[in-house]
Formats: sequence, structure tokens, C-alpha cells
Amino acid sequence: MIAKTRDIGTATLGGSVAAGAIGTILSMADVPYSFAIGALIGGAVGAYLLYGKVGHAALVGAMSGLLGVPFLLGLSQVLVIFELIPIPPGPQPAMAELQLEVFVIFGIDIVAGVIGGSVIGAIRHPQTQLPPPPPPPGSTPAQARYCVQCGAHLPAGALICPHCNARQPQ
Repeated sequence: MIAKTRDIGTATLGGSVAAGAIGTILSMADVPYSFAIGALIGGAVGAYLLYGKVGHAALVGAMSGLLGVPFLLGLSQVLVIFELIPIPPGPQPAMAELQLEVFVIFGIDIVAGVIGGSVIGAIRHPQTQLPPPPPPPGSTPAQARYCVQCGAHLPAGALICPHCNARQPQ
């Protein structure tokens, strides 16, 4: 089952904000690869909010990593303007070097977001699921029902999914 667009957008927004905020905080502490760590955590946050399978979680992780970069750069610039982050002394790099660095950061953040999203997607939705037990002899088989939110097999008569707690239509 494909995740709803609204769910993907909400999860991506949450992951992007987490990626940018965590990356900014870590860069203020002079942590190496702070942007990549922020994207990894942001991708994981986005995937956690989505509660989707690995493919959708990886997509949300990639988008969280990608969109976390402008958030990180914008927040960093605001902090520089208000002198909360000092500008390093010495000559500043050329514009071409800065542009190349931004493209490299985008690439690394996309990969880090995919990794974070995939890990959380795999943890929350493991691939191996046991088949449902066979119906008792002499009973008529009921039509199989699946969760409208996560796609898990539902027990007969279930009104709430035991996996994701989503209410089911009757």
C-alpha cells in the first residue's frame, strides 16, 4: 500500500527540520560532518514519523536530507548574522569552492538521509512476516483483511490494527 502524500509531506517536513536543526547545533560545537549526521538523524526522524515500509522510509529520508541542507544553511547564516557563530578568521574561499561544497553536501545528505530512513523503515517494518494460520477445519474461510494504514494482515473482526493502532473501516 502506498503511503498518503500528506503523510510523506508531513514526515519529510519533520525530518528536514530535524536534519537542519541538529546539523546546525553540531556545527556550532565544531563536530566534523555535522551536516551528514544531521541528515542521518533527520532521515530517521522522517521515517519514524511516516511509519512506512523501507522504500517509502528511504524516500522520506532522502527528501529530509536534501531539504535539510537549505534549512541548515539558512539557520547557520542567521546565527552568523547575530554573531552566535563566529566567522572563521583568514581568507574566505572562492565562490566556486563554496558552490562545489554545497553540491557535495547535498549528495552526502541525500545518502545519509536514505540510510537513516531505511534503517528505521526496516526496524519498524521487518520484511519477514509469518503467514496467517489456516482456518479451523469445518469453518468457512473469511476474506482476508489488511490494515488501511500499514498493510498488515488483520485478525478476523479487528477494528484496530495490532501493528500500527490505526482504526479500520467496518
